[in-house]
Amino acid sequence: MTRFAELCVTTNFSFLRGASHPEELVFKARELALAGIGVADRNTLAGVVRAHAAAKEAGVRLAVGARLVFRDGTPDIFCYPRDRAAYGRLTRLLTLGGRRAPKGECWLDFADFLDHAEGQQAIVAPDLSSGAAPDDRLCQALKKIRVRCGQVWIAARFVFDGEDRRRLALLKAMANETRARLIATTEPLYHAPERRALTDVLTCIREKTTLDTAGRRLAANAERCLKPPAEMARLYQSAPEAVEE
Repeated sequence: MTRFAELCVTTNFSFLRGASHPEELVFKARELALAGIGVADRNTLAGVVRAHAAAKEAGVRLAVGARLVFRDGTPDIFCYPRDRAAYGRLTRLLTLGGRRAPKGECWLDFADFLDHAEGQQAIVAPDLSSGAAPDDRLCQALKKIRVRCGQVWIAARFVFDGEDRRRLALLKAMANETRARLIATTEPLYHAPERRALTDVLTCIREKTTLDTAGRRLAANAERCLKPPAEMARLYQSAPEAVEE
């Protein structure tokens, strides 16, 4: 049987973005027989507390981390510390970003991450959904992370926009060039497809618009949910190593 752990999960502790509670995501992971789940909210570790309690109850393996969002154009990084010392560096990094920003925000730059990168496991999430190709700046960032962390991964998100095969081919080429590894993900925002409607409402609140006028800012489909291992294997037939990773 295919084994798969979804490592790029956002909960409702990512304000106005995630549409499921950490507990819902953990118990759905058990229902789908996932090998594990990684909770990483935007510039915070807040969601992992309830996820940890649920994971203990459900018997689900949990990776504790944060999705680092930068102000200098660096792609988001799903950051998972390897040990207690690295966890301390991650919390200090988030504290640094919070102290320099207005209340409720976190201002991070790529240099900040590199200063705290020892012991971190970094999954870089390039946004290629618009059809853009990876640029040299992204490749250089991947190489710098690999030097500091020893290894680097690329989140090869399946977008369901008809361009996924082309995008996967681009990411595989970039991974070969930078000695990175691909990781399969749908970057879930919710545990089940029916939460897509709530996600659209959250988007409208965040963007200060309405459902009637939001247009392309709304989700194009309801695919940003947890999926069973067999379905992930089917989606990534052209890159099975991303599921294995």
